[in-house]
Amino acid sequence: MRDIIKMSLILLIITSVSGMILGFTNSMTEGIILERSLEEIASSLETLITDADEFEMLDDEEIISRERIKEVYAGYENGSIVGFAVKSFGQGYGGEVEVMVGIIGDGTISGVRVMSQSETPGLGDKITEESFLENYQGKITSEDVAIDTIGGATVSSKAVNDAVEAAASLFEDILKNR
Repeated sequence: MRDIIKMSLILLIITSVSGMILGFTNSMTEGIILERSLEEIASSLETLITDADEFEMLDDEEIISRERIKEVYAGYENGSIVGFAVKSFGQGYGGEVEVMVGIIGDGTISGVRVMSQSETPGLGDKITEESFLENYQGKITSEDVAIDTIGGATVSSKAVNDAVEAAASLFEDILKNR
């Protein structure tokens, strides 16, 4: 009986110390993780809407309540909107695939960047390759924007297609009239 109590106390001490260390580590790295995430968003915005000199996050209820839409940024040049960057997502094989879609004023997709994904390495993660993503460039939002899926990674590439289609639909329904 003593051995069980002794082992339980040792286990309690080990798990308590481990929990405190994990909590401390999380609190120390939380700011760094947020800062890197914001830097990645800023880099994506500048890459996707190259003519813009400033960006503003749009948080209208009509926009953020749309299915598969996370965030929308308007890109301005000299006070006039030149394009939008839409962060949207689709459901991939390994979870949510989050992409940023750049759409310039006339409804042309200027580019797509995968922001986060947890797809199968060596197969599903091919959706992050430039050779796949560049196929969206030049597509018009008023037309079909889907591209051919990657063989063996159909679910992953369909997730990107779904996210791009959500962004194109948002542009056509709401953003192009701004």
